[in-house]
Amino acid sequence: MSAFDDLFSRHVLTGIARQFAFADVIGERNWAVDMGAGVATFGDDLRFPLQLLGSESHGDNSWLWAWANHASNLPPALTQLCTWLRGYGETQGVAELTERSFPLERADGHRLALVASGLTGRPYYRGPYEGGALFFHLEGVPQQEILPERALTVISQTISAFPFDHRAGVGAFFEQQGWPVDSGESLIAHHPAGAELTVSFDHLGRIAQLNGSISPRT
Repeated sequence: MSAFDDLFSRHVLTGIARQFAFADVIGERNWAVDMGAGVATFGDDLRFPLQLLGSESHGDNSWLWAWANHASNLPPALTQLCTWLRGYGETQGVAELTERSFPLERADGHRLALVASGLTGRPYYRGPYEGGALFFHLEGVPQQEILPERALTVISQTISAFPFDHRAGVGAFFEQQGWPVDSGESLIAHHPAGAELTVSFDHLGRIAQLNGSISPRT
C-alpha cells in the first residue's frame, strides 16, 4: 500500500461524514466563487471563505494543484491550505501531495479532497465547469456531531464508493470520533450515549458485517 493509500484509508470515513453534514447545510443551492473576495456562495443566503485545492481537467484526465496553477494568477491567500498540504506531503513522503500534476487514475479530486478534509477538518466542494471541475475547501461551516445512525450510513456507502483498507479505515474513524473501541476479530465502538457499533471483517480484512444497537443501553 502506498503512503497516499494509507493516508486515504485513515481519513476517508471522517471525510465522507463531513461531506454528508455539509450537504445537509447547502441542500440543492447553486454555487458560485468570487476569487477576489475569497468566498464561495451557495444560493442567496450562504457565504463561506474558501481555500482552493486544485482542478481536474477532463481533456487529458489530469489533476493540477492550485499552488502549481501559475497560469491562472490565483491569489496566494487562497492557496495556503494546498501549500500546507504540499509541505505535509514532503515531510511524510506522500508523492501525490507534492507533485504538481498527475493522471486522475492515480488520484482524483475526490480522493485528494477527502484526505485534505481529514487532515484539516474542512468540508470541500466540487464545482464543475466546461472541461473540468474546481475543488475547494470551505471555512466556517458549522460542525455537526456524527451520530451512530449517520456512522452506519457513512461506512456502508463509503465501502461501495472507494477502495480502501477497511479495518484500518474503520478503526481510525472510531478513534477520530473519540469513541472507545474493543478490538479483536471485530471492532466494537461505544458511543457516549450508549449505542454500540460492531464491524466484523473477513480473512482479507474487508467488512463482512455491520451492526448497530442505536438505542441507548438501560
